[in-house]
Amino acid sequence: MNKKIFIQAILLLTVLVLILSFYLHFFENRKNEVEKTKINNEYSKIEQENIINDLQYFSKDENGNTYLLNAKTGYADENNTNIIYLTGVNAKIIFDNNNEILVTSDKAVYNNSSYDTNFLGNVLITYGKHKLTTKSMNALISKNLAILSGEIVYQDDITSLYADKIEYDLLKRTSKISMFEKNKKVKIKHLNNGIN
Repeated sequence: MNKKIFIQAILLLTVLVLILSFYLHFFENRKNEVEKTKINNEYSKIEQENIINDLQYFSKDENGNTYLLNAKTGYADENNTNIIYLTGVNAKIIFDNNNEILVTSDKAVYNNSSYDTNFLGNVLITYGKHKLTTKSMNALISKNLAILSGEIVYQDDITSLYADKIEYDLLKRTSKISMFEKNKKVKIKHLNNGIN
């Protein structure tokens, strides 16, 4: 009988230890989640306090080319006040006798000292009858270079092009088109007289 009571006491003690450890573990995790929520709320609050609505930046270079950037919202980088994070972005670049390039994207990172802009997410570029979509475009205005990367699709009336990367020299008007993987090739479809 003593043996039976001893086994029951050990089982009862084991159950109590399991219940206690579960209880402590559950409430410790709950406490961590509450702390994380507080931190995220504080960060969101700080970010919302620094958000600027309906932003517009304008610049003009020595050649008379203009660069107009509009965004629905934006906020400055806490560590570098020259960097502005933007959402709902529309840009207009006017050059060479009023030729116009329009760029739209979900987000952008804009440097207000160099005018360099990295457009991110659903980037759409239109120039006359030319239309180009990509994941990102880094417009390095300070270097007269535009680098497009990620699922690039170019279309005009008679040509379609599919690539991973395009480097475009803004002064020379030359481009380098490539794929990320060496074994893949750039795809070009061209209609001759409207017939493929």
